[in-house]
Amino acid sequence: MIRNYLKIAFRSLLKQRVYTLINILGLSTGIASCLLIVMFVQDEFSYDQFHLKRDQIYKIVLERKYPNHSTYYAIIPHSYADVMSRDFAEISDVVKMGGPFNNVTVTYKNRQDEEKQFEENFVMAADSNFFQMFSIKLLKGDAGNVLLNTNDLVITEATAKRYFENEEPIGKTLRLFNQDYTVTGVCENVPENSHFKFDFLVHWTDQNFGGGRETNFISFSVHAYLELKPGTDPKALEAKFPKMVDTYAAAQIERDLGKSWEDYKKEGNGYRYFLQPLTSIHLNPLNIEAKMRPGGNINYVYFLIAVAVLILVIACINFMNLATARSAERAREVGVRKTMGSLKGQLVSQFLTESVLLSLLATALAIGIVYSALPYFNQLAGKQLALTFGFGLVLALLGAALFVGFLAGSYPAFVLSAFNPVIVMKGSFSASAKGAWLRNGLVVFQFFISIVLIVGTLVVTEQMQYMQNKSLGYDKDQIMVVERAFALGNQYQTFLDEVKSFPDVQQTAGAFAMLGRQRDFYGAQWQPEGSSEILTTKNMAIDDDLAATIGFEFTEGRGYAKETNDSLSIILNETAVRTLELKDPIGKKLTQMQRTPNGNIAVQYTIIGVIKDFNFQSLRDIITPLTIQSTESFGGGIGYAYIKIKGEHIASVASAVEKKWKQFVPGQPFKYSFLDENLNTLYEDEKRAGQIFGVFSGLAILIACVGLFGLAAYTASLRTKEIGIRKVLGASVPGVILLLSKDFTRLILIAFVLAVPLGWYVMNTWLQGFAYRIELGAGVFLIAGAIALVISWITVSYQSIKAAVVNPVKSLRSE
Repeated sequence: MIRNYLKIAFRSLLKQRVYTLINILGLSTGIASCLLIVMFVQDEFSYDQFHLKRDQIYKIVLERKYPNHSTYYAIIPHSYADVMSRDFAEISDVVKMGGPFNNVTVTYKNRQDEEKQFEENFVMAADSNFFQMFSIKLLKGDAGNVLLNTNDLVITEATAKRYFENEEPIGKTLRLFNQDYTVTGVCENVPENSHFKFDFLVHWTDQNFGGGRETNFISFSVHAYLELKPGTDPKALEAKFPKMVDTYAAAQIERDLGKSWEDYKKEGNGYRYFLQPLTSIHLNPLNIEAKMRPGGNINYVYFLIAVAVLILVIACINFMNLATARSAERAREVGVRKTMGSLKGQLVSQFLTESVLLSLLATALAIGIVYSALPYFNQLAGKQLALTFGFGLVLALLGAALFVGFLAGSYPAFVLSAFNPVIVMKGSFSASAKGAWLRNGLVVFQFFISIVLIVGTLVVTEQMQYMQNKSLGYDKDQIMVVERAFALGNQYQTFLDEVKSFPDVQQTAGAFAMLGRQRDFYGAQWQPEGSSEILTTKNMAIDDDLAATIGFEFTEGRGYAKETNDSLSIILNETAVRTLELKDPIGKKLTQMQRTPNGNIAVQYTIIGVIKDFNFQSLRDIITPLTIQSTESFGGGIGYAYIKIKGEHIASVASAVEKKWKQFVPGQPFKYSFLDENLNTLYEDEKRAGQIFGVFSGLAILIACVGLFGLAAYTASLRTKEIGIRKVLGASVPGVILLLSKDFTRLILIAFVLAVPLGWYVMNTWLQGFAYRIELGAGVFLIAGAIALVISWITVSYQSIKAAVVNPVKSLRSE
């Protein structure tokens, strides 16, 4: 019986090759889209799942409360890691990690005893028990000993190959942080689905990586991980942290800031430490500063899951619509079969066999599509996904194909098998009103989803353009930034002056921070003159020329100048002036407590200028209080050299600057970038999300159009005689096309009305993640509706024109 079902199914599918091809293409595209999204989502949820102790490991995260806002940090004061392991019996182990440290110069000698120097970005520090907590396999060395000593170093397998090729790496010497380290271990490359990554792992010391303080409970410096004993309730442990802060931080606050801990808290300051499960770090929705690697976005993941389900549902709807479009044609087949004795169950089985067979063919084609599209999808998503066949995947694909086949074929199977053979054989078959409502409802649902996806794509694109074009309060165009300028030492000013003399260079300057780079802006605490309150601000240091080079706008006072000593001067942004409640701020004093070998001293700075608010970080964040010190306050030197280029000879300027760099610091790596490009990378996740949504929105519309094509064909077949009569009575071809198109236009308009509220809600929620964002106007929804309407007209027009140009004699001929 099954063989007979298959034989008839093949015959039926081959008989109607066009419908079969359209169905397979629609289903395969839907399955392939769904499979790509599933691979993406699976990868996002797989982060840190490879650690054997993943359910017991938690990261300590900090919510730092300020008088007017809160900021989340992935790093905490290093001394808490020590006291936690001692004070809380629930904790079985603690690991401290520092970094990642970027632009680290690594020096070593090759086989020919030549000294080589490279710049590395994935350098981290860790406690000696790192490999006992985390499941990063050691290929060489003992897990308990590889990081015991202060000069111990573990490198990854890829790093060992890169530096030493086939030589034995153990015992080799590499110089980092102006210190010689000995390679004591080689580990496997850190998996891509890890929230941290390193190529070099050095021994952690509080002196080297903890800010130079042996005891510290207020300055953030370390990533701390806890391994909890089995059965421990993380929330119960968290409840003990406030008392821990009172016990250890209070004395340091009172000593460093000269005020009571209670007064400090009453002003709105505070430290809330909480635990983050290891496997939730990558997709944590909080905006946490100082993360080791950029995280994912759980909202995007949920959205893509919904898109995958909806695309698959749309593809199944297409199957139903196309099967319904053939119902008039297959009605006689059902009538003959029933007359010859076929039971309804046998007919259902026959039709389901056809749909399952078609689904299996579509799944096979979908696998081919995925293989072909995967390199492009990886490039789009920034992933390294691979489709690896195994028993589990084959079983899952087979199950999915059967499920889709039954889902897509169930309605046509039960409807077609229920035709009354007497009515059909008389030629009186016509579609039921109930069936028409269902078919129309399915088309409305398809375009409802498609319009929501179009709205999402348009809004994401518009928001990205807004952020790229928004005035940030300074000039970001044609600004070349040379990194690692600290290597110039006290030669930095001479270097800047000589580069400034280049014909295509307009201005040069230096600073300790790169605009837009979050980690370069550190916290500083200030006490206004005549006030007992202490304000924490973001802080940066600039030289005398940066304000003019970058185009800062002063609302009051002046900037730093070469003819004045500004080591005790300070500049504020407008938000800092408002937060400090300063009237006539120029000349006022701000006091900062500074730690010295002889104890804490109060240092007073004079406010000399107020800069108009500018976006020194991402446009996701509101502008917070910012204080700007002179590099003279830190003894001179710079971390970044800013070079403003005039004209279009950017490449030649970059080459000339590199030559000048090599004259000043031969052997030091030269690294540069452009400020506008750096700022654009801040929104890489959003741009990728917009591109992914755009691709899948297009696919959803394409699949929906296939269904619409089927429904148009079905409608045209039902109205063949009506069209013939209208043409005999004088109806024109355009009139007939309009007649057939207006019903579908009504369906698209209904879908549009339903899609607008959902599209507005979803995208308005997404936009709340940006401090500076576009306003959702009616334009974006009208454009989305117009796109859907035009696409539907194009789709329907083929069948409408085909029906309209048929000779009415042929349409009205009685068989």
